[in-house]
Amino acid sequence: MEASVTTCDETAEARETHERILDAAQKLFAEKGLDATSVRDITAEAECNVAAVNYHFGGKENLYLESFKAMLAPLRDQRLAMIGELMEREPAPTLEEFLVTFAEGFLDPLVDESRGRMFMVFVSREILDPRLPTSVFLEEFIVPLVDRAAAALNRVGPLMAPNDAVMCVFSLIGQLLHAVKAHHLATHVDVPEAIPFDLTGFLEHFVRFSAGGIRACALDESATPTSLSDGERRQ
Repeated sequence: MEASVTTCDETAEARETHERILDAAQKLFAEKGLDATSVRDITAEAECNVAAVNYHFGGKENLYLESFKAMLAPLRDQRLAMIGELMEREPAPTLEEFLVTFAEGFLDPLVDESRGRMFMVFVSREILDPRLPTSVFLEEFIVPLVDRAAAALNRVGPLMAPNDAVMCVFSLIGQLLHAVKAHHLATHVDVPEAIPFDLTGFLEHFVRFSAGGIRACALDESATPTSLSDGERRQ
């Protein structure tokens, strides 16, 4: 019995140490970047010994990878679930309803002043100075989200060529990422009146602007399935 209790305690302690290292690494990598963050910096923040990084993650580079994945996975899963739940509605949502839900689901986790800001800084660093395999961000975040959102657009919006649907999704994401950056900026500096910005006003503009752009990408009514190439047919 004592051996069992000891094993459980050790397992719980190991999990706690693992999470402390991960939290510390995410914070420091976002603040300083990979090169400027040492293992000692991380273990001092996590209040554990230096060997713990190798034991739990196999080194600093792999810890950087796992830190990024740990941030991406919840955001990806939340967005995929949100789109899935919306598209199960009967009757199907309108294009405008889809855009409102997509925007709110995208923005809410990122405007949080702690985790959201840290994620945005982390991603910005990675874009400017890539240190991860290209496949990580694309295959684990971008591709699943874009595929699901493009399929949803083809249901709630006009008939579009597949490439146009994908480009529309990238346009949506670009607008929303800019809104997050502007929101964080506006909370730390005085924004000139000539640049009006608030998330409520942005959301209204986002829906009008995006709905108009998406409808402008509709295939010509004369374009029938037989007149489209295989790559242009709606899937």
